[in-house]
Amino acid sequence: MMVPIRIFAITACIFLFQPFIYAQTTYFTDYKVTNTYHQFIGKISLENGSIQNNHDELGVFVSNNENEPLLIGACRIGENYSGYYLVPVFANDSSTEIKDGADVGDILTFKIWDKSENKLYVLSNTYSVSCETAPGLEYPDLPPIFESGFGEQFGNLNLMVRNQDLNENVVTFNAISQQSSIKLTWSTDCETNLSGFLIFRNSTLSPNDINITANMIHTKGNELKGADYCYIDNNILSNIFYNYQLIGIDLNGQQTLFQSIKGLSVRQAHLDFNGDNKLGLPDIIVLMKRIADECAGL
Repeated sequence: MMVPIRIFAITACIFLFQPFIYAQTTYFTDYKVTNTYHQFIGKISLENGSIQNNHDELGVFVSNNENEPLLIGACRIGENYSGYYLVPVFANDSSTEIKDGADVGDILTFKIWDKSENKLYVLSNTYSVSCETAPGLEYPDLPPIFESGFGEQFGNLNLMVRNQDLNENVVTFNAISQQSSIKLTWSTDCETNLSGFLIFRNSTLSPNDINITANMIHTKGNELKGADYCYIDNNILSNIFYNYQLIGIDLNGQQTLFQSIKGLSVRQAHLDFNGDNKLGLPDIIVLMKRIADECAGL
């Protein structure tokens, strides 16, 4: 019975001696305090490091009316008890036209800000959130949701900060061969911990992987919704087979291979590069330059 007693002691320490006192957050700040709220409590840990108590911050989000993230509560981690968080989540104020809090049944998403590394982590409700019974606390649902009522205390809702679910973002990656280009399309179901995409290519002429996207393709979705994307590769040669890799870049700049496509080529030769409907010296110059760039991996 030692574990339940210890959990009860921790719970009593947090709720009885500091029932609703929160230090000011510096990263998660733009949320509205309303008259209706619940509290969530739980243990929190960082897979590849350690949480800095009273420095790192936790933010709780729901989807607003445009299906975009809406901050509804925040706290400093470990401000009440080392290794634990206690966060208020506020309900929507029905007297305003704009959604500014959670509605009953809204799914909660948790984000962690690592202050020392200045890194933001978006936690997956599939891989990074778990429940544990605790005396005196309501057992939370998974995924966690905003319940009806007022002032309920839910826990232990334990959070593990990690990025292992990044590959779950991309659902499809397709390519279509056209007369003088290759059209690449992909879609996402959600975009957790994701800031953008790169496309790498190699070919039978140049086996080294090269980045064909001059700039990162920024995400259009978020952790609550996905999006559709398209990229046209025009700098290609006929009778050459190309392989493509879709690379995701997370919020901390780390690159991860999502999916690959192999063996694509254009439908037919297309050498009229300047659009004058005839093959001439300008077309030959463009062709030779493209071959040189391909061989050099540019």
